[in-house]
Amino acid sequence: MENLKKMLKEKKEFSVACVIIIILLVVTIWLAVSKQVPKTKDGSEIVASIKGLEVTADSLYQSLKEEKGLDKALDLIDTYIADKEVKFTDEDEEYVDNIVDYYKQYADYYGVSFEQFLTQYAGINGVSTEDEFRDFVKADYKKSLAAIQYVGEDLTKEEIQDYYDENYSETMTAKHILIGIDEETTEEEALKEAKDIIKELNEVKDDEDKLNEKFKDLAFNHSTDGGSYANEGLIEDFSKKDVVSEFWDAAYELEDGEFTSEPVKSEYGYHIILKVSSSSQKKLKDVKKEIIKTLAQQKLSNDPELQNTVWDELRKKYKFKLNDSDMKKAYNKKINPDVSDDDETEDTEDTEDTEDTEDTEETEE
Repeated sequence: MENLKKMLKEKKEFSVACVIIIILLVVTIWLAVSKQVPKTKDGSEIVASIKGLEVTADSLYQSLKEEKGLDKALDLIDTYIADKEVKFTDEDEEYVDNIVDYYKQYADYYGVSFEQFLTQYAGINGVSTEDEFRDFVKADYKKSLAAIQYVGEDLTKEEIQDYYDENYSETMTAKHILIGIDEETTEEEALKEAKDIIKELNEVKDDEDKLNEKFKDLAFNHSTDGGSYANEGLIEDFSKKDVVSEFWDAAYELEDGEFTSEPVKSEYGYHIILKVSSSSQKKLKDVKKEIIKTLAQQKLSNDPELQNTVWDELRKKYKFKLNDSDMKKAYNKKINPDVSDDDETEDTEDTEDTEDTEDTEETEE
C-alpha cells in the first residue's frame, strides 16, 4: 500500500512538473514571437548590428537598390508579363528540356554536382537543383519569346513574302565535279578534261552502283571544289539562291540519277552534275510562323536597342510604374541612353489604375 501511495505521489508531482514546463514553453514562445525588432531613435528597424555599426532596413534597401534593385524589379515584372503573353508549346518544353540535359551532360563530364557546375562553370548562382534550373531556363526563354512575338506582330506581308521567296524555293541535292580554270589550266584544257570525265561516266551509266562509285573516284581525283570533292562531290538541299544560275538551270532539267551530257560552264569553270533528288516548295501558310519567328529574331539581333524598346512597350501595356525616383531615373536612362540626366523623360507612366488592367489579366489562358 505504501508503495502504491508513493507511486501515485510521484506521478502527481511529475504531472505538475509537466504542466509547469509547458506553461514556461508557451510563455517563452510568445515572448519570442511578440518581441519587436529593435529600432533606432528615428524609428528605423535594425536588421543587423555589430559594435559601432547598425544596419537598418532603410540602409539595406538603399544598398541593394543601388546595386541590383532595378534589374531585379524588372526581372520580376518581365517574368510576370512573359507568363501572360506566351503560351508554351510542347516544342518549347522540348527546347527547355534539351538545354537542361545539355548542362547535365557537362556536369557529368567535369565530374561535379549539377549545382557546382552551374556556379563554378556556368556562372549561375541561386539555382541548386535541376527543377530550379529548368524553371530558370523556362522563364528566360519565355521572355525571349515574348519579345519575338511582339516584334513579329509588326512585320509586313511584304517582308514575310520576300523572305519566303528567297528562302523557301524548291531544293535539290546533287553531286558535281568542278574543273576550274586558273593559271595552270586553260579554258580549253578544262573543257577537254570535263568531256573526258563524262565519257568515263557514260561507260557505267546503266549501272547505278558503278556510276556512283565512278563519280566518287572522279570527284576525288579531278574536282577543284574543295568543299565537296572529298564527299563524292555532294551538295545537299541547295536552293536557287545558293548556287550560280547555270548550275541551277542545268540540274533542274535532269532526272534523279541522271548526269549532264555536256560540261556546264560557269564563272568557276566547268561542272559535271549528277542529280540525286529534289523537293517541292513548301507552302507559305505551312512555314509562316517559322518565317515570322526568324525575321523577328533577326531584327532583335541586328538592333541592340530594339530589345529595350520592345520591353518598354510591353511594360506600358501592363500599366508599369516605378515609384522610386532613383530607380525611375535609372530606368529612363536605360531606355533612352542618349538622353542626358538633366532632360526629363516620362517613360514610366504615372497613370491611375483603371479597369483596363483587367484586359491584360484576361490574356492568360
